[in-house]
Amino acid sequence: MDNQKTDELLETLRQIDREYHRLGKILALLQWDEETCLPPGGVEERAEQLALLQGMAHERLVSPLVGRCLTELGSTTENPRGDEGLPALQRDFLRVMRRAYDREVKLPVEFVSAAARAEGLSQAAWAQARRDNDFSAFLPHLRAMITIARDKARYWGYGAGPGDKGLYDGLLDIYEPGLSSAQISALFTPLGERLNALLKKIPPPPPYPFLEQDYDTGVQERFNRALMEYLGFDTRRGRLDTSAHPFTTSLGPDDVRITTRYFPRSTLSSIFSVIHESGHAFYELGLPPELRGSCLADGASMAIHESQSRFWENLIGRSRPFWEGLFPVLRSYFPAQLGRVEPDTFYRGINQVRPSLIRVDADELSYSLHIILRFELEKQLIAGELPPEDLPGRWREYSRRYLNLESETDSDGVLQDVHWSMGAFGYFPSYALGNLYGLQFWAQMKKDLPDLESALAAGNFRPVHQWLADRIYRWGCRLEPSELLAKVTGERLSTGPFLDYIEAKYTCAF
Repeated sequence: MDNQKTDELLETLRQIDREYHRLGKILALLQWDEETCLPPGGVEERAEQLALLQGMAHERLVSPLVGRCLTELGSTTENPRGDEGLPALQRDFLRVMRRAYDREVKLPVEFVSAAARAEGLSQAAWAQARRDNDFSAFLPHLRAMITIARDKARYWGYGAGPGDKGLYDGLLDIYEPGLSSAQISALFTPLGERLNALLKKIPPPPPYPFLEQDYDTGVQERFNRALMEYLGFDTRRGRLDTSAHPFTTSLGPDDVRITTRYFPRSTLSSIFSVIHESGHAFYELGLPPELRGSCLADGASMAIHESQSRFWENLIGRSRPFWEGLFPVLRSYFPAQLGRVEPDTFYRGINQVRPSLIRVDADELSYSLHIILRFELEKQLIAGELPPEDLPGRWREYSRRYLNLESETDSDGVLQDVHWSMGAFGYFPSYALGNLYGLQFWAQMKKDLPDLESALAAGNFRPVHQWLADRIYRWGCRLEPSELLAKVTGERLSTGPFLDYIEAKYTCAF
């Protein structure tokens, strides 16, 4: 094929890809609005808008023209990167386009639109049910989301054998391509065992009265806006809002929005949510210009994305050097609550091991146990082994098993997370996998930046941002997660570095 024909085919694909992703950003804007400021009366119309736009985006991607262009460029399901004579960036583009096309073309447009409509209604119902502590009100929507997830996996060819256990692998593949539920279990089983054993060894922490005081939510918000800028968040390219569950959404290369939530007696909840979501935002805002507006402008996987948020939240945000610089600033916002608190006491308080009912407020040690709990439950839901109406009881059973805790309300139990209301079955493992990836990246960063701790103490995050940009952000989703990890660290994914870090940190008198 001559160069002119190749360029024409590639430009056709790029144009369709740009339109598809811009429609996706419009969808994300409508979803952000629903989560932050949509009046309750607008929910049904918003669901119809989402259904219409999702159907339009789907039809763009699965047009016969896309299939023909991919084929003529040598991209097939078996050889997704196409002609070996093409430049590497173009071959990576074809691989990601082929993957998206192969998945979407198997979904009928009517199914895609109906799923988007149901998701819009489900998220609104979940938010109200959580406020009201009323699982029964959410149950019909949960059933619908499970059915949609199972049907989607079937369209993709999963679960063809006896039973429906294979369906969950199809959903995992959305978020973490290349890892099956069996492979994740092989990581999570020893991870859970060692974390549980360590949890039993650690004595209950002393009381930290400053954690139980009232913190004005308006002052919390002002501090969090200052915190974003302290971390290096360019507020000309993003913003902070409030939602029922913290999240990050990218509406374009220069418009990435994060949310948090505020509790008068738990200022740390909003602070660590802002640090966590800023980690996601830095990834999105740091993607290189040559990938903008294309399918390559994305994270390598959701676990790699979560590695960035967990990296900032815990490895930086719970470190002693970080608070050497920031604690005086926080104390200036809350002099009555923190004026007499010593920095070392504050550090110990934010790193105490005290299992929590709420995942997003969990300490580093027990957090992954929250994820393993959800991983086991959603596998059972998708396989049809756990009736949705029995989920609250099973949740309490597993909370006792993994955390030795039991929620008194469903709002603090099965209703606490937004993910299942979105139909995002298979997403939860990304958080614990992100812990593993993040620690391996952190270990390499410390080797490469010997003055890292001094920079953090001085509030200088430029070396961190530059390291992440050079080694992770630059690739977008051009590399598979395992390829990215190997390129950055020379290693395979392992629980060892994370567990060694946790055991070293929490078995010493820090």
